[in-house]
Amino acid sequence: MRRACSVGVAALLVAASLPAVSSASSLSEFIQIIQNGQQVVRPMGFRPPQSNAFWLVVSSRPGEEEAIALAQSYAPTLGPTLVVHSRNGVFAVVAGTLYQDKAKANLTALKELHIIPQDSFLSRGDGLDGLVWMSYQRGASFDFATQPNYLRVVQRLQAAMSRLGLYSGPVDGLIGPTTVKAFRVYQSRFDLQTGDLLTEYSLTEIERNASDGFHSDQERNDARALGYTDAQSFSDAKAGGFTSASAFAQAKSMGFMTQRDYDAAVSGGFRNRDEYQGAQTGGFDAANEYRAALQLGIQNRAELVAYRASGFSDPAAYRDAKQKGFSDKASYDKSEARKLKAARASAAALLSDAETFLKLNPQTTDLVEIAGQAAALNAQVQTDSTDALNGSALRLTNLLMAVPGYAEFSASRDKERAAAIEKQKAEIFAELQADRQALKNWMSSHLTSAKLPEVVEEVKALDEISDTNDLDSLTDAQEGVRAMIARQALAGELETAKATGSQSGNSASQESNSATYAVTELNKALLRGPLEGVVILYNAGPKAPSLLRTIFGQFSLTKNQAWICLFGPERTPALDKALLGAIDPLGGKAINVKSDCGANDLDGADLFLVQRKTFLEAPPTLQAAYLEGMEDKTIRVFDPIRFEDIKAGMESDQTLALKIAQEVASATREGYGGILLTSSSDRICSVVDGNAAVHEATIGKIADFAGMSGSTVSYPSIDKAYEDVRHEQCRVLYASAANLKATSEALARDGVHFVFAPVWLDQSEAASTAAKLDAAKQETIRAAEAKRVAADEEKKIAAQREADEKSSQSARQLDLRQKNGPAATALLNLFSDSLKRTVLGTADKANTSSGINVETLFPDFARWNASLSQDNWKATDVISAVEDYGTVNWKGRNLDGIVVKATVKMASAERGQYKDECFLFGAVVDNEFQMVRDPYETKCNETQTSAQWAVGHELKSLWIAN
Repeated sequence: MRRACSVGVAALLVAASLPAVSSASSLSEFIQIIQNGQQVVRPMGFRPPQSNAFWLVVSSRPGEEEAIALAQSYAPTLGPTLVVHSRNGVFAVVAGTLYQDKAKANLTALKELHIIPQDSFLSRGDGLDGLVWMSYQRGASFDFATQPNYLRVVQRLQAAMSRLGLYSGPVDGLIGPTTVKAFRVYQSRFDLQTGDLLTEYSLTEIERNASDGFHSDQERNDARALGYTDAQSFSDAKAGGFTSASAFAQAKSMGFMTQRDYDAAVSGGFRNRDEYQGAQTGGFDAANEYRAALQLGIQNRAELVAYRASGFSDPAAYRDAKQKGFSDKASYDKSEARKLKAARASAAALLSDAETFLKLNPQTTDLVEIAGQAAALNAQVQTDSTDALNGSALRLTNLLMAVPGYAEFSASRDKERAAAIEKQKAEIFAELQADRQALKNWMSSHLTSAKLPEVVEEVKALDEISDTNDLDSLTDAQEGVRAMIARQALAGELETAKATGSQSGNSASQESNSATYAVTELNKALLRGPLEGVVILYNAGPKAPSLLRTIFGQFSLTKNQAWICLFGPERTPALDKALLGAIDPLGGKAINVKSDCGANDLDGADLFLVQRKTFLEAPPTLQAAYLEGMEDKTIRVFDPIRFEDIKAGMESDQTLALKIAQEVASATREGYGGILLTSSSDRICSVVDGNAAVHEATIGKIADFAGMSGSTVSYPSIDKAYEDVRHEQCRVLYASAANLKATSEALARDGVHFVFAPVWLDQSEAASTAAKLDAAKQETIRAAEAKRVAADEEKKIAAQREADEKSSQSARQLDLRQKNGPAATALLNLFSDSLKRTVLGTADKANTSSGINVETLFPDFARWNASLSQDNWKATDVISAVEDYGTVNWKGRNLDGIVVKATVKMASAERGQYKDECFLFGAVVDNEFQMVRDPYETKCNETQTSAQWAVGHELKSLWIAN
């Protein structure tokens, strides 16, 4: 069809070469020249219709069909095309013409925009000699730059670049450096291959990139991985710190642009951004609190907190009180109550003055009006409106002041009342001062009383009003102190304190700064004796951590360790060792020592080692804590341990350690010992030869002396050990006398403090211990070998016994089956024939007389057999054997019992498979009544059922030997 529709033009143009025509600018003119029959002397080539134009050759193909197909494929992007035969034998695809002045620049731009292939070129038509095919319509222009399809492609490209922010020029379809530059940037951002031509698909992809706003495929992939579909949302979400699209969408719907604000709003329960910002402005963190504030007409949280703390239930009332200088309802109500009380007192005084004055002056003019206003004021005295009461009193006062002589009378009455008030204030103040002093006197002698806290608070309150002259404040204080005295039942005690205070006068207020304490029988151990002496005390109270005195008066450390408080003595390894030895009879295996114990540490210790000099120089607070404990008998002298004994042990250790150090230095001591270092490490570094077990006991003693519980690390040489010693990774160095001599000299040279431990392992003792350990090891090896030989012999004997038992059992079983074989076989045949007849449908003629009804006795098996054909299985054989045979006690009669094992062999033609199914059948055969009793059936893998049946029927097996 394509060839047929192009015959009219193609055949004509192929028949003769086209002349070089300069005047023809359109297809119609071009065809017209041909139709007019113009002749060309010789072929001049396939020239463009305009002399100032070039043909745009975009591709070529060796075959005509292939070239035409390619030309047709360019239609969406290039518009109509030509297929022209080339003199070199190929077919060129021509996309119209380009004017000479911009042809080369346009060619370059078109290539860079991937609109035409990179091997496209411009041609004058010299190498072209015949038109083969074209898709131009009659009257269309050859000018490529005006082709609608091409222009539409460029415009779409420019529009996409504009949306991406890469192109700022007009979307006019005209290509130039701006368009090319934008496209180059696009190529660098997106995965557009260098050699790819723009197609409808790739152009649509570019427009898609522009429409969703992403600047690169990587950005799009990253965004989509997080659930974003457009670049703006992705960018906004990233800027806002969002980690998921769903969270961003939800936040955006609420008006939030940052994850932080959104999270804060959600956690606070806010509905949207406006509500959240309003709350933030007001200092609110929670939405419910903010909404509650709005309902109350409150704009900030500080005001809400103040309002809630104020005790007001009406915000308007709260604001009114706040304007008047009150922050809480209690003080506001108190002030209002005072105002009301004052107004009522003033009204009552006014009514009293008016009544007295009018009694003395009954002829007063305006009496009726005054009486009426007095009646009105009297009626309002009990109201709660201060303003109304003051207003009514003012009206009555104005009326009275107009009466001659009332002003003078009122002034004298006011003066009289003022004097009475001053007298009342003086009386109250004197009472409060007396109570205040009495309470202070009481406090000084009741420091441990449960009443003390409230008394202290009351005295503080009285101190605060000592300078006040306000009657209401004095009255309130008077009522408060009287109420407290009544609550605590202090009236009697305070009367005594007041009497004592009045007798002693001012001298009672003088305090002594003396630190001298009365010596008693309980505390004399601390206060009397040599200053350098150390007293050992114990915690006799209920809070002692471990020490307990038993019902028989003995001391015991219930937790196997003692908490010890040092107050004066310095903690040293020698002291720790001595203390461990001292508490051992009490069951103590460890100590927890704390130096410089304070007054608050007394309950946390079992024993106290207190030096008198340090105690007497201590602050009075600490002294009082110990002495009060001794007076209360919660701290007592600990007789089981004497510090003199501890000191003697310490001195003995120090003497031994000094002797060891001297003999090691002079090379007169052999054996092994240890050096104690000041490191904070809990590690013992050891350098020994031979069996390390020889030294375990000695190392343990040194560890106990140093109060350590750490591990022991062995070193191959003293040099390696010394490196860790210098790096403070060893608390103890254990080594031979020679190595200790070298180490001590090096430490002294380097200025490192150390001491020798008062523990030593002599060379002879080490050799003796090594010999004992070796002997013990050999004995252990001999014992282990003897045990192994005995075990092997026992295994052989057991194996032989088991073999003999099995042989005897097999013999017995063979004898049983020989004796009872005929009877068992007879019963077996009774079952096997019926099973074959049931399963296979036929039986041997000799066995057709069997009377066992398998379907009745074994219904489960019968149902299984019936289902075989439905499942495409067919039984091919039934093999039966005696599983067990014997006698059963049936109601006093011995009957035969048998267990039959039947294997049904099957085949499935459809499956191409074989398989077996195994069953156990049991029954009691009653030949006397020709009956089969108590039948049972089960699969072979359910042998427990068979065993239960045998046990239940007391089957005595004549088939299986036990």
